[in-house]
Amino acid sequence: MPQSEAFTAGMRRLAAGVSLITTTYDNQRYGLIATAVTSVCAEPPTLLICVNRTASIHDHLTRAGHFCVNVLSVGQADIATRFATPKNRETRFELGSWVQMQTGSPVLQGACVSFDCKTSHEMTQGTHTVLFGQIQDVWLQDMSQPLTYHDGRFSTLAKIA
Repeated sequence: MPQSEAFTAGMRRLAAGVSLITTTYDNQRYGLIATAVTSVCAEPPTLLICVNRTASIHDHLTRAGHFCVNVLSVGQADIATRFATPKNRETRFELGSWVQMQTGSPVLQGACVSFDCKTSHEMTQGTHTVLFGQIQDVWLQDMSQPLTYHDGRFSTLAKIA
């Protein structure tokens, strides 16, 4: 098996939280389901996201200079599926209730948490752009279990007694 295929197969075994990355550019809303979201530091509060340069949101995201990371709850699998399906691109924002915070990026009501970010730095690594987002606002919302992605499926975390 080629190294890139083995890497992809191996990464499918890593359960990850599901985030909906959103932005606005030129009065249009854009969104992308992502599992590549990571805390960077608390001072200043910063996280990073990794976006494939072939993704339809990529150029809008890099030009906008801001984005929101909406960490989805287990009850939002239908929204995750809608945003993960290319044929639904025009109707993505018809599901869920949407508001805006400081940057103007779409914020999904009912997410576990939403991080409103201003892009502070970006870099290219292979096929992806890594965007660093300095947190402008945080909305702690739903305390239910987060939605996870593992082996090509949306799921949730199992509670251990």
